[in-house]
Amino acid sequence: MSSAFTWLTFDIIGELTFGESFESVANWEPDTYVALILEFIKHFTIIQAAKRLGISEGLLSLFIPGDLKDSMAFHESLTKEKVARRIKMGDSNQRRDFFAHILRDGGFNRDHLAEQAKILLLDGSETTATFLAGVTYLLLKSPTALAKLQCEVRSSFASLDEIRGDSLNQLPYLRAVIEEGLRLFPPVPLGLPRTCPGAMIDGWYVPSGTEVSVDNFVMSHDEKFFPEPDEFRPERWLEGQTGNNKEASRPFSIGPRACLGVNLAYLEASLILATMVYSFDWELADKSLHWFEEVELMSFWKKPQLFIRYHPRGSFHRV
Repeated sequence: MSSAFTWLTFDIIGELTFGESFESVANWEPDTYVALILEFIKHFTIIQAAKRLGISEGLLSLFIPGDLKDSMAFHESLTKEKVARRIKMGDSNQRRDFFAHILRDGGFNRDHLAEQAKILLLDGSETTATFLAGVTYLLLKSPTALAKLQCEVRSSFASLDEIRGDSLNQLPYLRAVIEEGLRLFPPVPLGLPRTCPGAMIDGWYVPSGTEVSVDNFVMSHDEKFFPEPDEFRPERWLEGQTGNNKEASRPFSIGPRACLGVNLAYLEASLILATMVYSFDWELADKSLHWFEEVELMSFWKKPQLFIRYHPRGSFHRV
């Protein structure tokens, strides 16, 4: 499911950015464009680490393998091709993707659109896929929570067609599952850096120009804020529950530089989880799996595969 979630979220963000899906789910393999982005993630981690050590981009470029440079150039050309194809589609009011508004207003720059597309595609895909894999595993390891979610979703809708964004806002346990999943397994676990203007922080003066950040994973796993922090307990987020400092879980950051795609992320996660829960009963293929022990951290999480057996709703009977 780790790969399937990645393909699905890229297909969705492809529709929203370029006006066309990558068809990775339909073909059950990643599109060439998607495969290139996934390959770049690990190299991106190395590049970011080198920059923090003060290595200039010019010097760093000398150590980038030739085949990686070729892949980057190929990816750039594919991006421009897709942007050009999207521009040809026009700005019809029937199109509801990101670029429709930009094209309608005019005055756009193709190179700028290409750069924006690359940001949208990465930020709006792999982070959501990572979360979906993590929360699916957490639910499968927590039968009581999964049963509560199934009950809420299945009792709220008479058919799949009724599962829509606005109706999902009325499901408090679904939202609690998402919040708890984000707390335990934030898609961006490291701190997002900010440049301090010069301020007192926790009793210490931090000079202007200093880069600071707060580690999302550490904050959301601190028992000062969340009792038994390593336990998956969606009930923490239900109305009337006390004893948890919910402000300490900030998976999308806060302030003017917070993630712009936060509403899309919640909507996408809600629709996918609700659809899965409504349609199928689930079980881990390997009951002894300790998935989080196999996860590796780069700039993003490197997800191991998550193998699940799906049974059409009502046909699964545990022995």
